[in-house]
Amino acid sequence: MNLHWLDWLIIILLLGSLVAITAYTKQYTKSVADFLAANRLAGRYMLTLSNTFYGAISLIAIWEMVYDAGLPTQWWGMIGMPVGLIIGISGFIVYRFRQTRALTLAQFFEMRYSRRFRYFSGILCWISGIVNYGIFPAITARFIIYFFGLPEHISLYVIDISTFPLVMLIYLGTALYIACSGGQISIMVADFCQGILLMLIFLILMCFLMYKFDWNDIIAGLLIAPEGKSMVNPFKTGNEKDFSVWFFLIGVFSMIYNARSWQGNSGFNAAAKTPHEAQMAGIISQWRQIASGLCLLLIPMAAYAILHLPKFAAIAAPAKAQIAGIADPQIQIQMTVPLVLANILPIGMMGLFAAIIVACAISCDNSYIHSWGTIFIQDVVMPIRNKPLDSKRHLLWLRVSIFGVAAFGFTFSMLFPLKDFILMFFALTGAIYLGGAGAVIIGGLYWKRGTTEAAWTALILGTVLAFGGMMVQQFWGTWMAPLLLNIWPDWQWLVLHKDKFPVNGQEIYFYAMGAASLSYILVSLSGPRRVFDMDKMLHRGKYAIKDDTVEAKDAIKAKRKTFGELIGISSEFSRFERFLFWGTFWWTIAWWGIFIVGTIINLFYQISDSAWSWFWWFKLWWFSLILGTICTFWILCGGIRDAFRMFHDLKHERIDESDDGTVKKK
Repeated sequence: MNLHWLDWLIIILLLGSLVAITAYTKQYTKSVADFLAANRLAGRYMLTLSNTFYGAISLIAIWEMVYDAGLPTQWWGMIGMPVGLIIGISGFIVYRFRQTRALTLAQFFEMRYSRRFRYFSGILCWISGIVNYGIFPAITARFIIYFFGLPEHISLYVIDISTFPLVMLIYLGTALYIACSGGQISIMVADFCQGILLMLIFLILMCFLMYKFDWNDIIAGLLIAPEGKSMVNPFKTGNEKDFSVWFFLIGVFSMIYNARSWQGNSGFNAAAKTPHEAQMAGIISQWRQIASGLCLLLIPMAAYAILHLPKFAAIAAPAKAQIAGIADPQIQIQMTVPLVLANILPIGMMGLFAAIIVACAISCDNSYIHSWGTIFIQDVVMPIRNKPLDSKRHLLWLRVSIFGVAAFGFTFSMLFPLKDFILMFFALTGAIYLGGAGAVIIGGLYWKRGTTEAAWTALILGTVLAFGGMMVQQFWGTWMAPLLLNIWPDWQWLVLHKDKFPVNGQEIYFYAMGAASLSYILVSLSGPRRVFDMDKMLHRGKYAIKDDTVEAKDAIKAKRKTFGELIGISSEFSRFERFLFWGTFWWTIAWWGIFIVGTIINLFYQISDSAWSWFWWFKLWWFSLILGTICTFWILCGGIRDAFRMFHDLKHERIDESDDGTVKKK
């Protein structure tokens, strides 16, 4: 076992604190709107701290990618910086969605398209979501088992119990308790507290890694990578197949296409106090990940150096032995970085990082089971039932559904073997719904000509292409390729790709998104001209709701429309908010400019690996460390302020029993 009693004490204190916080906050859940979206009372810092949270499975996925492809992933990830910036600071999707006052995305679909479309999209979203979630408990439980050094079996008298399902039951049970007790209120407060813990521990761990490992050693380890698969130079990665530049280009397109489409955190999407608070949360979140982002990069890079440099042979030996002892090759890949980390952290530090794992696991899963459980009731069951429930019964149905999602995740994890990278699986299962959803959301919120027929076409086409690709990829090597080879034994393409389908999940995702977008536009334009009343749906003009609109006291009013107004600034922005807006804008543009200049230079002159190592040292070591520390304490202070404000507002809230996600026809 890798944990000392002090490490176990830290973990027990964390779990005890989460249970106590949940027990306290559940008293504030008095209505369906409370349970689904914290009655729309969350402030910007609260949303930033609780919503932009890594799940344990996300940690493994990021480590898996960086360990496989190295620092070039960070360079090519900069391709989409302006896109992510504009989406974040402009409030793209999130501002208008909050204006609709919909509690779920499919409720907005009923407002914009039809009740039948809400039902259909709700089913697709739910299926895509729970299948995507299905591997979470398995990956997380294995992470905990291998990192903590737990035995594979525990003997209880004469009964031999497998540790794997036991760990899943314990951590899923905690996540289920939080999600069912107070709904979104309990989740938001618990995740907020875990967010504070996460940011502080990441700072401590980052300082430890920088003290423990010299940057030159880390780079020396990365430079051992084979020719054509550089871990330092982004222009020497021709042999990198899965996380190539195309992976990131498709990611840029999907950032726009599927902004706020994924509903794993649907409660957060509707929880902002006003549309402006939702927009500001998007701006602040640009600074939220600086310190934790550096730490997440340092861990797999240090692991790679330890396993490949003779200097660290003594440290690497026990980690290599543990990795070799894992029978499944895919699990070996997933557990490589965690097992190395388990062999380098001292007592106390090990407990702190173990607490991060548990916190991330619970935080991610309570949001997911809450989202998919409530979506099933709100967007599948209720539209079929076609009449409202009383509040007490409605809340009971929501809790039972959440329990069902947790039970599905447990069962799926016990039965389904993952055969691909985690991020590839996410892309593929998400594409079942996301392949067509983006066109429907963007068209519905921003184009008054979009039609119901176009929405049906786009969503169905995107689903068919994505789901078809998923089935082909999953069964290609087992029976599809052998069957085709029996028919065409001399087809060289089949012979070359008989073991693995040559199109990965990200590429299938892209084809589905493109086809859905084109079909939405063509079908909308081909029918009779119809114009939807956007002002009524978005509560603008004569339909405006006073509590959803704020006017900054020190707002700056220009005589003509400025560039800032075009990209998101409005009269709701105070002077400090404008400063934050432009600081975020120019900081991001400056780094994107470095990316553009660096790429152009490399077209004519090959920059050495040594120069690249200095660049990464400058970017990651100093900028991330200094700014990460400042941003951590700034956001923590704002989050604590927002937490007290939310509790005050919940005590004095006006309960509206009719605010239950039902669309009332007027």
